[in-house]
Amino acid sequence: MNKAFFLDRDGTINVDYNFVHTPEEWTWCDGAIEALQWMQAENFKIIVVTNQSGIARGRYTKDHVQSLHQWVDQELHAHKVTIDGWYYAPHHPEHDTDGLYAPEDRKPGIGMFEKAAQKHQIDFSQSYMAGDKITDLKPAITLGMQPFFIRSRHEPKQDKSWLQEHGLSTYDNIKEVVETL
Repeated sequence: MNKAFFLDRDGTINVDYNFVHTPEEWTWCDGAIEALQWMQAENFKIIVVTNQSGIARGRYTKDHVQSLHQWVDQELHAHKVTIDGWYYAPHHPEHDTDGLYAPEDRKPGIGMFEKAAQKHQIDFSQSYMAGDKITDLKPAITLGMQPFFIRSRHEPKQDKSWLQEHGLSTYDNIKEVVETL
């Protein structure tokens, strides 16, 4: 079984500018590349799990998301980092009225996590999840992973009592998280 570091995308590894879907819109979060290098060196499977409701909303397509992820892979190649799995959830309950996409994949659902675990033989009890919203972290609690909350523009809207109830500290970026491990 493998250990994994699950990561939200927007607000965790790249700056969340709302519906990022092109390389021109991508800006790495501070310390993200260094944190990914650390994860790779520590033999974690690096798995990105991202809600991409912009697809259901008609703002962009699956092809846009896949092309962006391929571009990120190319950027990371120069830093000797490989993302082991990209998982995205196009579903949004208000915009996917035709039921085209799997609702259980959308975080806080655990569908993307289960698919990754099956493909990469992941032991959740030895794995971590980092994200900038409580909906990113609820699957970690459900599946027995250690969650980490990353500060982003969404922080003021997050339920601080939920974070306290689960004993979660707030980190400025993913690099700060890996420096504590």
